This record gives sequence, C-alpha cells and structure tokens, in this order.
Amino acid sequence: MDPILFLEAAAAAAITAAVVLLLCAWPWRSPRPARTSVGTVLGMALGFYLGCWFLGVRIHWPPAEDQDRLLLLVFPAVIAVELVGAFPGRVRWLAWLLRFIVALGAAPVLLHNSIYMSEQAGPGTREWTPAQTWMILGGLGVALLCVWELLALLTRRTDGRPVPVAVSLSLACGIAAVTVMLSAYASGGQLGLPLAGALAGATLASLVLSGRPDVNGVLGLGVVGLFAVLVIGRFFGQLTTVNAALLFFGLLLCWLPEAPYIRRAGPQLRGIARVVLTAVPLGVALTLALQKSAADSARTSPDSNEGSFQDYMDFGK
Repeated sequence: MDPILFLEAAAAAAITAAVVLLLCAWPWRSPRPARTSVGTVLGMALGFYLGCWFLGVRIHWPPAEDQDRLLLLVFPAVIAVELVGAFPGRVRWLAWLLRFIVALGAAPVLLHNSIYMSEQAGPGTREWTPAQTWMILGGLGVALLCVWELLALLTRRTDGRPVPVAVSLSLACGIAAVTVMLSAYASGGQLGLPLAGALAGATLASLVLSGRPDVNGVLGLGVVGLFAVLVIGRFFGQLTTVNAALLFFGLLLCWLPEAPYIRRAGPQLRGIARVVLTAVPLGVALTLALQKSAADSARTSPDSNEGSFQDYMDFGK
C-alpha cells in the first residue's frame, strides 16, 4: 500500500468536493440555501467516489461483500436522503423519517449474509442467535441515530459557522481509516481516507460562502460513512470494540463546550475546544491500535518488531 496514493486519493476527494460546492453555491451571488445544500451533498459524494477510484476500489454487482454494500447501497441511500433534506419546507419531516430508516438499516445491510446472520458453513454455524441479532443490530442503529441527531442539534445551536464539528468529523474519519488498516483490514479502512478528504474539502469551501451554510449533508454523509467503516472494521477485520467506540462516540465531546460557564467563552475558543476534545479519544484509539499491531507482529516474528504497519496492510489486501 502506497502512502502517496492515500494522499492523492484524499486530495482528489477534497478538491472535487470543494469545486462542486462552489460551482453550485455561486459565492459571488446572493446565497441560495437549497442550492448550497445540494452542492455540499453532490460535492462530497463525487469526491468520495473519485477518491475510491484513485485507490483502485472495484465495485461488484450484485453487491456480495461488505464494501460493495457500502458503496452501492448504504452511501447512495444517504445521498438520496440528504438531497431530499436539502430543500426547505414540508419535506424536511420526510428527510428525518428517511434518516431514521437509514440509521436502523445501515448495519443489517453491511452485515447481510455474513457469518453473524447466516449459516455460511452449514447448519448451526451462525455466530448470533436471532435474539442476539436483533439486540446487536438494534443497538447499532440506535447508536448511529443518536450520534447523527445530537451532532445535527449541536450545529443548529452553535454560534457562527459549525466548522469545528465538520473538522472533528473529518479528523475522525481519517483516524478511523488508519486504525482499521492497522486492524488487519487495509482495503476496508482505506475507504475512510476519501471520506475524510471530501469532508475537509467541503468544509474549507464553505468558508468563502456568505451566510451560514447548512451542513446537514456533511453530517449525514460523514457520520454514516464513519459508522460503516467502523462496522466493517469491527466485524470483518480485527478492530476492537473499545477502539470503535472511541472513534465514534468521541465525536459527542463536541458538546462539552456547550456546558454552563464554558459556554461564556467566545465562539472561536469554543470551536477550538471542540476539535481538541474530539482529538483526545481519537488519539487514544490510534495509540491502542498501534500497540496491538506491534504486539501481534512481535508474536508472529519474535526477532523483529519492524514493519508491523506494512504487515497488517499486506494481510488486509
């Protein structure tokens, strides 16, 4: 795996997302919220898929594997939902209903026909009982819905532009990508890199727009994309539950600057605090993944601790 290729994919995603958003928003004209929201969604979507193409990701139809289901079913569903939500008026309630459906359906789609939900190796080989299946999938759906809604609520009450939340989300996607690659699933983890790039590009482009751009599209695509990368890393790779929780629920630390007394600080200071607070659990998760990678490499090759990162990426090809 080539780190230069990773950077190129993330950069291509960022540039595409930024250019599409600016072309749709026309920053030199009067702001049009609906057009800006559509540009955000389309820019992120095109940037993400272009970045995946740079990485050499191949999509197969019918979608038989987890990555195919993410790229062909889950992500397009979020794109459609956010395009509906981009238009103000009575359709907003429909957008949130569709978000609810996507949140509850993402994990079952990603894990469909896996050893957890079907008897792949014959009768009695299914990992989860029906009761466990409902409990785990329901818990994952509720977790996604809660984080998605809480971040959306935070952006609505944030003073000024909600850029720090989007930056924190982009950082989480990038760290999640590296952590999943360190967890023996290189091809699955690398999907987080163009997602992080597209988020960063759309966020930077929004800074030149007048008014206060709607970032629900950024949140939807980013949160669901992060969730999907973590789910496939946890159930198809060796990502630990602790690391997955740190990477996903750590985003909720963005709420801490809204606490009494702390909220009295200026919006810029609170924005910096959101990014710094989010970076703490992300750094912990990355450190734990690096330690586990080194320990596993030492067990397989007692004479050398070198090359653990490369060994894990090669294993995940």
